[in-house]
Amino acid sequence: MSDIHYEIAGKTDPGKVRERNEDSIGLLPDLGLLVVADGMGGHNSGEVASGLAIETILGFAKRMLGGGKKIVPESGDKNLPVDSQQLVYFVENANTVIFEKSRAFAKDHGMGTTVVAALTGPKSISVAHVGDSRLYLLRNGILERLTEDHSLVMDQVKHGLITEEQAEKSHLQNILTRALGTEEKVEVEVHEHPVLPGDIFMLCSDGLTKMVTDAEMAEVMSSPGTPQSWTDQFIEMANAAGGVDNVTVAIARAGVRKPGGLKGFVRHLLGS
Repeated sequence: MSDIHYEIAGKTDPGKVRERNEDSIGLLPDLGLLVVADGMGGHNSGEVASGLAIETILGFAKRMLGGGKKIVPESGDKNLPVDSQQLVYFVENANTVIFEKSRAFAKDHGMGTTVVAALTGPKSISVAHVGDSRLYLLRNGILERLTEDHSLVMDQVKHGLITEEQAEKSHLQNILTRALGTEEKVEVEVHEHPVLPGDIFMLCSDGLTKMVTDAEMAEVMSSPGTPQSWTDQFIEMANAAGGVDNVTVAIARAGVRKPGGLKGFVRHLLGS
């Protein structure tokens, strides 16, 4: 089977209520990397934390993935696929950078951020996350959430104390059990998922999920369009519904790379 290639797009928007945008986004389409972060903290510290997360993760990715090389972290869990080891390494380093800065500057004390990062490959995608920014998969018109929020209400759901519907309406839904930069060490959740042609992966901050339902998300991404047009539409929908939070969306659509050269031309003519 031909290798999978990806169309990638993304955007962040302050929304209709917040003065500042504490979300940050990072895209490296040539390296197949998408990252979304949603910062928290007083003053402008949330903005600082999410910005540092993106800057650090993209910086390490360029050094370790660029130029045809693929450097494997020595400290990584060798039971994980290489892409997953790399993602965890990038995110752990971002945690260290944010934590050290929060210790060095009183105004940034206690700042932190969520992060969800996806590294696309020819047959699979690695996903790492901390906090409640999410990654969804749309496959054959069916939407599935591939990340589990690190939040108080999700812990309550797991223990059967409340339902997912109650969690979505809970006033406690913003309380995270895990965030980037708030502790010296962080546990990064990472998984690898197989990819099929036509799969659509969406990373987003909770500014989208608070305003737009899963059914609406599935409807948009099942309609004709591109990752860029869907991204724009989601931000318009979140703002039309009130835009109470910053909203960030990044989308990767998987397709089959067409074989090139004379052989590919002949196969195209023959319809094979």
